[in-house]
Amino acid sequence: MKLIWSWIDALARAVIRLIGRISPKLGGICEKLWNNTELVTYLFAGVATTLVNYVVYFVATRLLSLDTLPGTWVAWVVAVAFGYAVNKAFVFHTHCDGVPALLREAGSFFAMRLVSLGLETVLMYITVEMLHFNDLVMKLVVNIVVIIVNYVFSKMVIFKKK
Repeated sequence: MKLIWSWIDALARAVIRLIGRISPKLGGICEKLWNNTELVTYLFAGVATTLVNYVVYFVATRLLSLDTLPGTWVAWVVAVAFGYAVNKAFVFHTHCDGVPALLREAGSFFAMRLVSLGLETVLMYITVEMLHFNDLVMKLVVNIVVIIVNYVFSKMVIFKKK
């Protein structure tokens, strides 16, 4: 894993240097963002969680013939379980002293994700069911919005450092 991360880091830094040659200001902003390890790992975790969400949604709607909203909900359950484990272990590095603390942290993670599920459900309903946009395209777009909202919830409420 460290070897893969070092390759990703080297590639990203090379791209940032190229950006810096074109626009020093933008290159500086990109370097500052890349050096924010928590944000970078959150984005990787978010992409992985989105991929899980998307694949499960695809399987639920295309192979199991579920409608848009039930498929969204099934994908949400699987993705949230995956997202909690990844965020806890690799992004925010929190430690819980005992089962009650772990249940409290996991409970707040799932509760906050219920808010984003509501947002995702409303956006999918409006864009797919009412406006008839392509559900697979909208699933990706909606998930980008959800990643941003979830980061704010995670950083400020769930995994906040004490």
